[in-house]
Amino acid sequence: MARFFTDNRFHDNGLAQIAADRGLAEVTRNPLDANKFSTPSLRNIALTAPYMHDGRFQTLEEVVEHYSSAITSRATLDPNLAKHPTAGLQLSAQDKTALVDFLKTLSDPQYIQN
Repeated sequence: MARFFTDNRFHDNGLAQIAADRGLAEVTRNPLDANKFSTPSLRNIALTAPYMHDGRFQTLEEVVEHYSSAITSRATLDPNLAKHPTAGLQLSAQDKTALVDFLKTLSDPQYIQN
């Protein structure tokens, strides 16, 4: 599924928790699935705002800022995020801009024309 830029799995990406929103655990009733949500495709990501399962971010810049500085650490946090400092990935301004620019390249102009 690499061409769709998703693993079609559920992950806890460190979003600040909303009490009534338990993620996958709402379905499985497994506490280890709390705060886990479906991983969307990055294909055409620049065209799919708002972002996150609840639409809390309006721009890709906000999404990148979340991963850079606002990750909530907890037992269910995805291991790829948990290995970084609790303050997030701590990307430089230049890295944030470069990441957003890269994400925008994953959009296919033919997609919006057809």
